[in-house]
Amino acid sequence: MDHSEECMEMIANAGEAKTLALNALSLAGQGAFKEAEKVLQDSEDALNKAHAAHTKLLFCEAQEEDLKVTLLMMHAGDHLNSADTIKVLVEELIRVYKQTKKGEK
Repeated sequence: MDHSEECMEMIANAGEAKTLALNALSLAGQGAFKEAEKVLQDSEDALNKAHAAHTKLLFCEAQEEDLKVTLLMMHAGDHLNSADTIKVLVEELIRVYKQTKKGEK
C-alpha cells in the first residue's frame, strides 16, 4: 500500500508548524507576547496534525502491514522531528524574552 498521502500530510503540517513557531518567535521578539502565544498555539495544532499522520503509519506497522520505507517517508520524518525541535526551542526562547522584558521594568 502506498502511504505517500500520510507522508505529504506530515511534510505539509510539520512545515506549517515550523513556520508558525518562527513567526511566534518574531512576535515575541517585538514584545507582542499575547499574539505570539496565539501563533504558537496554531503551530501546536499543525504539529498535532503532522503527528496524527505519523500515527497512521505507526498503526499500519503495528498491524504488520509491509511498509515500504521510501525517501519520501524519511523526508517526512525529518520534517516532523525538526518541527518538534524548533517548537520546543521557540517556547524556551519566548520564555527567555518574557523574563528579559520583566527584568527591564
